[in-house]
Amino acid sequence: MTAPTLTGALELHHVCAGYGKVAVLHDIDLVVPDHGILALLGPNGAGKSTLLRVATGRTQPTSGRVVLRGKDVTGRSPERLARTGLCSVPEGRAVFPNLSVTDNLRMWTYRPGLNRKDVEEQAFARFPRLKERRRQLAGRLSGGEQQMLAMSRALTANPDLLLLDEISMGLAPVVAAELFGLVRQIADDGTPVLLVEQFARTALEIADSVSVMSQGRIRVTGSPDEVRDRVLETYLHAGASQNPASSPSM
Repeated sequence: MTAPTLTGALELHHVCAGYGKVAVLHDIDLVVPDHGILALLGPNGAGKSTLLRVATGRTQPTSGRVVLRGKDVTGRSPERLARTGLCSVPEGRAVFPNLSVTDNLRMWTYRPGLNRKDVEEQAFARFPRLKERRRQLAGRLSGGEQQMLAMSRALTANPDLLLLDEISMGLAPVVAAELFGLVRQIADDGTPVLLVEQFARTALEIADSVSVMSQGRIRVTGSPDEVRDRVLETYLHAGASQNPASSPSM
């Protein structure tokens, strides 16, 4: 296994965090490389979403540092981090269900430097299915289509770094595989990605590197082939409480 070298698009140095007196993250070192996909895998309760909240400024660490593109951004608000090029798609998709697809996209044109035509062209080029559904209410889209819409909104500003939280949640495996293929395209086009996932099998297929997390700690980091057995061991150790649809199935 290869230990992370602390240089990349996003770095967490010795980060601890929690909620009140409950500690969740313990001395986390994590690096999202300048290129490709880093998959952060682990069972429910591993601390993955808390780590993502720290990285995006929604939860402040109790100790340690968050470094974005070589600059210490510990303590910065989510809004400031977004303006520096860090974009995230949170768990739950976060679309406006009572607005059409085009109206959802139009909501992002209120940010400086964006216009409706450019936003729509970019979204429809990357997600052709959204063009077919452009007049449909977002709440009536399939789960996969809603996730595409959420991702297209995050990509409108050409982010320097994309963080994805459980994009496969609640989706059929075939739909999740299609979304992961789109994530691979995004990374190949030059945007580094941190993919936080439970659905380990497909994530391992598209990731360039993998960190395995359990009980608030990074247990191992390496290539998909190097960590595959450790992923299986970690999920099995989590016990029968895991959703079978979220198991590694390797």
